[in-house]
Amino acid sequence: MLPMTLWQLTVLVSLPILIGDLHGLNTREHQPVKLAAMEAPWDTDRRVPLTLFAISSDKAVRNYFAIDVPWLGSLILTQNLDGEAKGLKDFPADQRPPVAIPFFALRIMVGCAVAMLGLVLLGGWLRWRGRLYDTPLFLDLVQFAAPLGFVAVTAGWCVTEVGRQPWTRLRAVAHDRNGVAVADQLRRCDLPCPLHARLPVDLAVGSLAGASHRPQRAGAPSSCWSALSCCCR
Repeated sequence: MLPMTLWQLTVLVSLPILIGDLHGLNTREHQPVKLAAMEAPWDTDRRVPLTLFAISSDKAVRNYFAIDVPWLGSLILTQNLDGEAKGLKDFPADQRPPVAIPFFALRIMVGCAVAMLGLVLLGGWLRWRGRLYDTPLFLDLVQFAAPLGFVAVTAGWCVTEVGRQPWTRLRAVAHDRNGVAVADQLRRCDLPCPLHARLPVDLAVGSLAGASHRPQRAGAPSSCWSALSCCCR
């Protein structure tokens, strides 16, 4: 079962990373201020670095501290080492999302993806060496990595929703055929509905992930069905 899962995850983990890169190019074209908040460059420039970590200030309009990788930002954002990346100062202050949330949420999401891909590659190597079931540390890491997909999806949701708040607040994104902002047509009770619909799903996934970490009795089958039965007790 585990080897088959590793083969599936080789595709299911790699594909979202590729799609995420393509989505970033789409965001650069259609929501540039959102992309700027995700990467935290304040000035428009070429050959911009990739900021791995930063302490930013929306009021001071700068980063107090940053850990950068030279040129890599332009390569990722524009597919060109000499590409130009727009900075947050190019946009009015009232149209910028709060930088900290999309910035750190993006890095949590990417970190989860890299961790899952690393585990998949490590599992493939162990299987090739015939040590897949004889490496307790790897099996423990796989078990503790179970919630990473859920964490990555939630972090990505924070990037998307917080990053586009200026459009929602200024009512500049969605209009109907008559040019009337969709936000004007929403009832007050409509806004919390997507959140309330998401919460039960998140709780169910979290419960399954937690149940999968419960110690198994000797001889008990280790599968998603046993985890589900634990949740129903």
